[in-house]
Amino acid sequence: MLGKLFQRIPLQIAIRDRVAGSLWATIGRWKFAGLLVGLAGCSPTDSVAPSGKPTDASVAALAGSPDRNLQGGNGENRRNLSHRIEKVLAENLKNRSLRSDLNAAWQIFHGVIAYGDKLPLETPEGALPALRFAFERGQFQGWELAPGELLPDGRRGMRAKLEPGSYIGQGHVDQWLAILAQAGVEGERIVQVGDQSFTVFDWARQAQWDVPDNPIPEYAWTMIALMHYFPDEQQWMARDGRQWDYDALVDFEAKADLATSACGGTHRLQGLAHALAFRKRHQGAITGPWEAAQKRVDAAIQGARQMQNSDGSLSTNYTDLPGRSADLSLNISATGHMLEFLAFALPQEQLGERWVERAAHRLCDYLEAAAAVDLDCGGLYHALHGLAIYQQRTQASLNASIQ
Repeated sequence: MLGKLFQRIPLQIAIRDRVAGSLWATIGRWKFAGLLVGLAGCSPTDSVAPSGKPTDASVAALAGSPDRNLQGGNGENRRNLSHRIEKVLAENLKNRSLRSDLNAAWQIFHGVIAYGDKLPLETPEGALPALRFAFERGQFQGWELAPGELLPDGRRGMRAKLEPGSYIGQGHVDQWLAILAQAGVEGERIVQVGDQSFTVFDWARQAQWDVPDNPIPEYAWTMIALMHYFPDEQQWMARDGRQWDYDALVDFEAKADLATSACGGTHRLQGLAHALAFRKRHQGAITGPWEAAQKRVDAAIQGARQMQNSDGSLSTNYTDLPGRSADLSLNISATGHMLEFLAFALPQEQLGERWVERAAHRLCDYLEAAAAVDLDCGGLYHALHGLAIYQQRTQASLNASIQ
C-alpha cells in the first residue's frame, strides 16, 4: 500500500505537466498568456460576468446534499437531467468565445469535439463556423497541414503536423482526425492546403499508411479515427508492405500504463471502448488482446464507480484512488473526462443507474458555477462532449418512457 501511495507522487507530477485540464496547466496558461497567444483559455463572452480564477469558495458553494438533484421518480429524474444537460450545452455554446487571433488549434479543436460544425469562431471576417474557417483558410496557430504521399488508392494523402505535448498544435498522433470522427464530420469534407484540395478520407488514408511509423507509443486516437472513417475495414496495407489489423494496436493499448497517460488514461480507455464496439459490430471473438481490452474497460468502469466522491463527482485521481480538488477547473476536467468515457463505454441499460446520473448532475453543477470563469479548453470541452454523448444515448430511452 505504501509503495502504491509513493508511486502517486510522480503521477501527480505527470498530471501537472501533461493533463490538459489540470490546475497546473491552467495556471501555466494564465502565467504565459501574454507571451504565447495560443495558450489563451476559453473565455465567457461579454454577456457573462467577468472571468476569474476558480476559487475554493466557488467549490464550497456547491456543497449540500449530493442527491439534491435526484428528487422524484426515475422518469422525472431523467427528464430533469436531460433538461439540465441541454441547457448547459446551449449556454456554453452561446456564452463562450473562441477567436482565431487569440486561440490556437489545440483550443479550437477541443471545442469541435463537443460541438462539431456548430462551434463558432470569431475571425477577422466576423463569426464563422470554426471547421469551415479551418478547412477553407486555416489561419490560426497550430493548424499546420501538409500534402502527404501518393497512396495505393491513387490519391495523395494529407498529414497534420505532430507536436507532442503541445497545447497549441496537435499533441497526439491522429488527434485531429479522431476529434473529427467523434464530432461526426463526413469523410467527403474538403480540406484546403495551400492551393491543393483534399478530403478527410485522404487524411485518414494517410493515417492508415503511416501506422508502422508512429513516433509516439499510442494508438487510441488512431483507432477512433480509422474505425469511424473505414467502418468495414478490419485489415489494410501500410507503408511497410504488411497487412495490418487492429490486434496489435489493441494489445498495446490494453497493456499501457493509464496512470502515466494523459488525462488519467481516459483517452486510451476511449480508444479501447471504440475498438470493442467495432469488434462487436463485426461479430469478432473477444479473445486474446480483445479480452484484455474488455477487462481493462470493465475495471476502469468499476474503478470510477468505487472512487466516486460522496457529492457525485468522479475522482481527480480517476480510477486508482479517491480524490477531489478545491479548483473548479480540475474538477470539471476529471469528472468530464471520466464521464466522456463512461457515456460511450457503458451498456445502454447502465446509463440510467443512479451513480452515473449523480456524476452527470454534479458536472452540470460545476459548469454552471464556472459560467463566468475563463476555463482550460481541454477539460471544458471534453466535459461538454461527455454530456453530449450521455444526452444522445439516453434520449431515445427517455422518449420511449414518456410515450
